[in-house]
Amino acid sequence: MRSPAVHLRDPRAADALVIGAALLDARVAAHYGLATESGDARTVGQEQLEWMHALQSSGDGWWQVIAASGGSLLGAVGAYDRDDAGDSADLGFWLRHDAWRQGVMRQALRLFVPQAFARLRLHSLLAYVEPANEASARLLRASGFQYEGLLRECARRPGGYVSLQRFSLLRSELS
Repeated sequence: MRSPAVHLRDPRAADALVIGAALLDARVAAHYGLATESGDARTVGQEQLEWMHALQSSGDGWWQVIAASGGSLLGAVGAYDRDDAGDSADLGFWLRHDAWRQGVMRQALRLFVPQAFARLRLHSLLAYVEPANEASARLLRASGFQYEGLLRECARRPGGYVSLQRFSLLRSELS
């Protein structure tokens, strides 16, 4: 299957419903780690937009939505929790389920990662992935991230504690 052409853009208020619906999809939420008490798509989307804007305003992060060439919103990618002591930030990303396995996120990371390093003045970008999320681990490796190890039962989820794999990319490793 040929990958659809994608571009990145700033999130807009009109994106709230699509963002919320995507993040309430259990298949997407299982890998994104969404923390919300709402079951309403518009509310969840609005919460995410407010969080993205707050990160950008404070300088602690930067998010972009991933859009197909026709304009439909496919997902989002961002850097958050910037750590001034190490000049690092965490990488987050998600796609609507119908956009999985089409090369969309690979394209989006190629566009986003160099911009995130420059915009946030980063030395490193970190990504945390649950071991069962093999597709994201493969994506990160293919995008130049190095596997650093397993953090055992380090994150609490509704079903209990989960382990996370840690990946990183240094500025000097950007291609």
